[in-house]
Amino acid sequence: MRKILCIGEALIDMICTDKGKPLTEGDHFLKKAGGAPANVAAAIAALGGEADLVAKVGIDPFGQHLADMLDDMGVGTQFVFRDKENFTTIAFVSLMENGERDFYFNRGADGQLSVSDLSNIDLSAYSLLHFGSATAFLNGPLQQSYIHLLSEARKQGHFISFDPNYRKRQCF
Repeated sequence: MRKILCIGEALIDMICTDKGKPLTEGDHFLKKAGGAPANVAAAIAALGGEADLVAKVGIDPFGQHLADMLDDMGVGTQFVFRDKENFTTIAFVSLMENGERDFYFNRGADGQLSVSDLSNIDLSAYSLLHFGSATAFLNGPLQQSYIHLLSEARKQGHFISFDPNYRKRQCF
């Protein structure tokens, strides 16, 4: 089997360590690498598969942390683009007593992945394309990139996977 290409967000999860408190009441946070497609790529690599990630992060310490973590896990990062204009997206997350999560996204570079960023990706090197959905429905460059890659993948007869992990939340 050839490589798997995962498309979508790579971000920093700021996990509230104050158990059971909503974000409005949390005071302590722990930085963790996140983003569903990045997690999928990391899991594939951990299981011995080959995966590359297509994503955009900022040129900041958080973007560098994500790139380093992905490299360390064996995920191909040649298509993890660095954005000079936008910071790495940060998601604040709290786990409530009932098991629900409280989220707030400070949306940045991940939504700015553009069709022009994709020009050097040779889809024939991949047997499967996995699309994360958390940002797929946000208007903007990333949505157009998803549509473009999906169309190209379908033309080439690739197997396509789509993660239906979508929550409509307030972002800025």
